[in-house]
Amino acid sequence: MLQKEPILVNGTRVLGPFESDILRSSISKNYLQTIYDVCLWSGMRYVEVQRFYDHPEWWMTSRKCIHLPEEAQKKVKRKQLERYVHPIPAQLESVLSYFHANPKPPSLQAWNQNLERWSEKSGLNSIGISAKSTRKSIESWMISAGVPLHVVCLRQGHDSLTSMQHYQGLPFTEDEQGEIRRRLAGWI
Repeated sequence: MLQKEPILVNGTRVLGPFESDILRSSISKNYLQTIYDVCLWSGMRYVEVQRFYDHPEWWMTSRKCIHLPEEAQKKVKRKQLERYVHPIPAQLESVLSYFHANPKPPSLQAWNQNLERWSEKSGLNSIGISAKSTRKSIESWMISAGVPLHVVCLRQGHDSLTSMQHYQGLPFTEDEQGEIRRRLAGWI
């Protein structure tokens, strides 16, 4: 299979759905796959995922969302003090109970090293792969699938639509776009 050139946005790798599958399949430990799934399908920043692990009460099961209070975020420039991550897709909901029962997510440095190692192991080009890749990938997928920009901004904690403009029009192939729409069906 011919490997496509990586999509980079401000130096961060944006994964297509098939690349994400390839990367995930190279993760040999189930609990690390679960962390990857939480990072991807929640779109949370890695530090938010780490803090969410320590606060399972932030998962509002009956409302099918994750509430991230002010303490979940440490981003200095943030305008939104708290936010709700929703919808929680089936891909995320099915792993959340395992996430909190498994070992704690590793440090950011260790996670970045793991992602790079798993990329190389899977045969993916590791350029730009980092903890930001899952967040930027799901943001790009949502935009590609037609989720309204204001919904993406609120879910992801962005303060303006202009901050999302660089995720529009990314060169996903027709197959990737079709797969993105299939995986995000019901989000609109």
